This record gives sequence, structure tokens and C-alpha cells, in this order.
Amino acid sequence: MLTLFQVCFFVGLGFILLSFIFGNLLEIAGFDGLDLDFDAFGVDLFLPFNPTLIMLFAIVFGGTGWILLITYPTMVIIFNLLISIASGGIVCSLVHFLVVKPLRKAQNTSSPSKDELIGVRATVSETIIAGGFGEIRYVVNGNSFSSPAKATNGEEIKAGEDVAICWIKDHVYYVVSLDKE
Repeated sequence: MLTLFQVCFFVGLGFILLSFIFGNLLEIAGFDGLDLDFDAFGVDLFLPFNPTLIMLFAIVFGGTGWILLITYPTMVIIFNLLISIASGGIVCSLVHFLVVKPLRKAQNTSSPSKDELIGVRATVSETIIAGGFGEIRYVVNGNSFSSPAKATNGEEIKAGEDVAICWIKDHVYYVVSLDKE
């Protein structure tokens, strides 16, 4: 049984370290976990099928079982397994509700969509040269952003002038000057 706990602990630890080293390779590949959150009758039930949470469960399960096995060698193995499973589940639930879920919610609300940006007032931070590009700064939902910009009429717009965003194409913001009379 000691081997089971040690394997779970070291495999979980290894995968967590690989996840930190290689960043979000699973997310880049399009796999962000199986987010099976259910809101049944106002009770938020979650199933921890996120790869990071699975590896965290393996670490806590293996570590707790290993420590209990060494500390209390006469403990019945089924109690050791139940305590280890409960510990892993509690830690994963806490991390999910206190870290993962709030971060995911913040990630989804911080960036405005392209449709929300049409008509937004901005300030030219780097002069938009005639027929070329420059940079604008704008504020949406209390967050400040900067983006490459081009004048809709191809004219030069100097730094400091106020502009309005007309459309966005290929990550370039097409703007019109609001300071022209």
C-alpha cells in the first residue's frame, strides 16, 4: 500500500511541475479540462475533472496516505484510504472554489468584445502617420488598453488627439479624429 501512496504522490507532483514548466500546453491544445459544474436547485455541485485538480488530488491523496501509514502503522488500511480520499477531495474543492473559479470568472469579464469597442472614445498615444499606423489608448470597464490604430481616411492624427473607434480588422483599430472641426 505504501507503494500506491508514493506513486500517487510523485506522479502528481511530477505532473504539477511539468504543468508549471511548460505553461498551459493543454489549454493551447484546446483542452481546458472538463468543466462539469452543475447548479442544481441552487446547490453548486462540481466534479473536479480539471487536469491540475486531478494531479493535486493525487498529491494530497498520496501524501496523506503515506504520512498516515508511517505515523500510524497499526491503523486499518480502509480508514487510511478513506481519510486520504477525503483529504484530497477537500483540498481540491477548496482550491476549485477559492482559486480556480474566481480566476476563471475574472478572466472572462476583463476583456471587452470587439462589438463593445465600436464607438468607444480613445486617445492617440503615438502619432498615427498618414497612410500608416500609430497607437491608441482607451478605457473600458475601468481597465486601460492600448492597441495599434490606423485612421479611416488615411490622414495623420497627432498624439494626444481624441478619436473614436469605428471598426476593428485584423487586430488593427480604425479610428476617426474627434478633434477635427
